[in-house]
Amino acid sequence: MNGNWYFMGLAWIFGLVLLAVVVLLAVLVVRALVSFTRNEPLPEQPQGSMQFGGPLPRSRARQILDERLAHGHITPDDYNERLRVLGETPGP
Repeated sequence: MNGNWYFMGLAWIFGLVLLAVVVLLAVLVVRALVSFTRNEPLPEQPQGSMQFGGPLPRSRARQILDERLAHGHITPDDYNERLRVLGETPGP
């Protein structure tokens, strides 16, 4: 038992730090899953352009659809039909 008390104290500290890290990771995972299932935007994404008075940013689906029309992969009729399905209106 000569000097072993020192290592037992370190084991307690290591255990507490490890437990804190596991709890922190669990909280971060749960928060990410909850925000993902609610379809909330991530903090770094713009939530609209109310500050500048410009148009709202387009959804990623709309951007892909615009690119497919520009490259000639779909016809304008297909484009308008898919916009209707997305619930968006044609225009800039």
